Amino acid sequence: MAQNHKKINNKSLITYILISCCTYKRPVLLDRLIKNLLNIKYPENIKCEILIVDNDIEQSSKQIYDKYNNSCAIKIHYTNETEKGLSNVRNRAIQEGINLGASHIAFIDDDEIANDDWLINHINFYNNYDEIYVSSGPTIKKFAKKYPAHITKNKIFKTSSKTTGTIKKTCASGNVFFPLDIIKDNNIYFSKAFNTCGSEDTDFFSRISSLGYKIGWNCDAINYEIIDDDRAHIKWILKRAYNNGYTVSISKFKNNKNIFKRIIYILEKCATIICNIILTLFSLLGGKTIFFNMLTRTYKNSGKLFGALKRC
Repeated sequence: MAQNHKKINNKSLITYILISCCTYKRPVLLDRLIKNLLNIKYPENIKCEILIVDNDIEQSSKQIYDKYNNSCAIKIHYTNETEKGLSNVRNRAIQEGINLGASHIAFIDDDEIANDDWLINHINFYNNYDEIYVSSGPTIKKFAKKYPAHITKNKIFKTSSKTTGTIKKTCASGNVFFPLDIIKDNNIYFSKAFNTCGSEDTDFFSRISSLGYKIGWNCDAINYEIIDDDRAHIKWILKRAYNNGYTVSISKFKNNKNIFKRIIYILEKCATIICNIILTLFSLLGGKTIFFNMLTRTYKNSGKLFGALKRC
């Protein structure tokens, strides 16, 4: 049963935090994350619990819940979202948080681990910035082993260099903390239009921002994404860049019916891609790192172009 929460400067007082771990067929990574979350620092006067949202109909992550349930100081909840999709699983996490009576929710992805002070720093940021409702932290990429420089220095793995307190128009869901009153007061959820293509978080938080809830960059709330052989190669990097660009345009024109603006955008992207291709060819002179970074940019703009064309 959801409960009412006290307000301070129109913001919900933090009384109960639910840390949500959405997962799909990655029990080994989830096990690493849960083990990590059980050993980070927690506030003494705030109720904190962990929620596993398993998007696998076969409940492949139930074994991780069973492994830790009732054997640790932090209570763990488990729920199974049988309808596959990025938005579906995140909406299920939000709904479970509301049903449990949580005042706030923190999202962390199953392929990440949190810094020791991760949650404490989200809490402090939320309490110290009266005008900011959403705390968005950096996800630093850590490589599982040594890889070539043209992989490790690719811009796809770069972390934002914004200063703490910078206001953002949107943010990612892999490292974020916000009050559930935003959801309850506005009936706003992740859009199912992004269930399979990604950027459901970009769309969701941009809508939250448009409602007047400020999103702030929090440099101190750090978590880490471990990059292993599955991602540390050019094929994955280029596919990720293309998908990022594609979903940017899908989100941009989701509710935009102005055909003229879309045509201008498409023409601009065509021109940009031609320039990218020329620069990519010349970048061969600068070595692999420069070349693949330029190629990554070309793929991202190609994704933006095809995303805009799909909306036509």
